[in-house]
Amino acid sequence: MIISQEDSSMSNFNFDSYCGLYCGACDILQAYRKGLETGKTPGWDDVPERMRKNLPFHPKEIKCHGCKTDTVFGGCAYCPIRKCARKKGNVEHCWDCKKYPCFRFKLMSIIAKLSSLDKKLPHQKTKKANQACICEFGTAQWLAVQDNKWKCPGCGTTFSWYRETCEKCGRELDSLKGYM
Repeated sequence: MIISQEDSSMSNFNFDSYCGLYCGACDILQAYRKGLETGKTPGWDDVPERMRKNLPFHPKEIKCHGCKTDTVFGGCAYCPIRKCARKKGNVEHCWDCKKYPCFRFKLMSIIAKLSSLDKKLPHQKTKKANQACICEFGTAQWLAVQDNKWKCPGCGTTFSWYRETCEKCGRELDSLKGYM
């Protein structure tokens, strides 16, 4: 992989999303960032099996800077919530929209339940609660809380949605997530 000037800057990552997911804890984004840091092209083996086996698709390239950037993972690029917010232009989060919770937001939850996606990828269940926190406390405070939440309390290493143990110190992480 040839790393472009745009890709090589770690400041080009945005962990905020329109729907309320925290992109900083995304296994795909973390695999890509780690690849940039190490100079190794990330592969599907770099994504925890708990996520990898439940994705309905596997694009060839693991590359993402976060939902609100132009460099987004293939599956997220088709997200109807992301498309809606970007089309409106003045919506930073779903709760900013006069129609929230709209049919699209509700439909995504219904589809997740009917397809068992909410059981296979339970991080998806955090959207509604995260929207409420963003609304009440603001984006900056929510991002600060999320940044702290997704660091191992034992050693401070950042971890992701589906990492079971800390890569650095081996601490069990599932109990810290609140949805596993």
